[in-house]
Amino acid sequence: MIAEVLSTGDEVLLGDITDTNSSFLCRRLKEAGIAVGGITAVGDDVNVISHAIETIAARADICLVTGGLGPTRDDLTAEACAEASGAPLERNDVALASMTAYFEKRGWGKNLSRVNEKQAWLPKGAGVLENHNGTAPGFDITIGNCRFFFMPGVPSEMRLMFTGQVKPRLLELTGETGEITVERLMVFGLPESVVGEKLEGFYTRFPEFSLGFRARFPMIEVKLVARQEDGPDINAAKDWVSEQLGRKVISSRGLTLAQETGRLLTEAGQTLSVAESCTGGLIASLITDVAGASEYFLFSATTYANSAKMNILKVSRKTLEDNGAVHELTAQEMAEGARKAGGSDWAVSTTGIAGPTGGTGEKPVGTVCIGVAGPDGASARRFVLDTGDRGRNKLLFAATALEMLRRQLVK
Repeated sequence: MIAEVLSTGDEVLLGDITDTNSSFLCRRLKEAGIAVGGITAVGDDVNVISHAIETIAARADICLVTGGLGPTRDDLTAEACAEASGAPLERNDVALASMTAYFEKRGWGKNLSRVNEKQAWLPKGAGVLENHNGTAPGFDITIGNCRFFFMPGVPSEMRLMFTGQVKPRLLELTGETGEITVERLMVFGLPESVVGEKLEGFYTRFPEFSLGFRARFPMIEVKLVARQEDGPDINAAKDWVSEQLGRKVISSRGLTLAQETGRLLTEAGQTLSVAESCTGGLIASLITDVAGASEYFLFSATTYANSAKMNILKVSRKTLEDNGAVHELTAQEMAEGARKAGGSDWAVSTTGIAGPTGGTGEKPVGTVCIGVAGPDGASARRFVLDTGDRGRNKLLFAATALEMLRRQLVK
């Protein structure tokens, strides 16, 4: 079966929003074993949407459509579908009842406005996809040999509708059980091209499985997908991938550096403090993005000025005068100071030059010194990690600091 995705809305074409809906749906189709033949994006024009639907109906078996189901005048998808299918619009009582229940549940009253009632007018014969997270019902309809599923454009509403209502219908259409195994390994320290080269022999050894790569800067996600009925144990394939990539695999569970570091700290019953200069609090932000970080994260200090490094972290004035802020000894003393100030088992620190200015011949842009202090002492290393972009440099510095800590935790 061939599927296509149709995204509607001027905001997509104007670049006002990123079309995350299409990428989500393509991933879910792939996991369901359904090939994606193409993605189409069109604006809010009845004729254009109708033409896109007719074109896709002539070449695909399944089409997932997002957007244009709202109450305003530029929400034209249902009308365009009626035009393409030849099925006139009619008030759908099931859709109307679903909307009324949604309004009542939230205390908005029983009576819908005429504007909202517009959302219950669907092509004749369409099946309703209830929206439990918004006001716009979705619907499905067959045009030619193609089954269309129309969902809201709001990502949270679309994802719930797809997972709860569209996916089961897709599995009925394809005859698949939908029972798949997905293994994710996170890689840090290798570009995607090198990861691909190291895994070139995968399909020779494991033709039953699917292998994919996804860049999530500064990491690479390696994904293995297998259906239950494939037979061979996916763990053998996972072990082979891990062996080829070696120490560059930071998690065999698909965890980010912050998640994996947090898992290791929790497992060990240990705690962490952070001292940052060039990363400006980014490490602390990454750590606290992880649910449950309060179990192990105690203290954070963003000490940009030398005076703050001395007053808060007790970095020696002589160290700063002799070596400057960007130096291994400064980073080491920052980590020691953070560990002491926070009363934690571990601490990491960063001090460097994120750019685009501030570099010198001795310390070019991208230079970062990272310190790690722990129960057995403290140390620091210098790196030059310039991506050409200040924001990406900061993210790479932060990730490298977490990786230095992670390696200490797994010793």
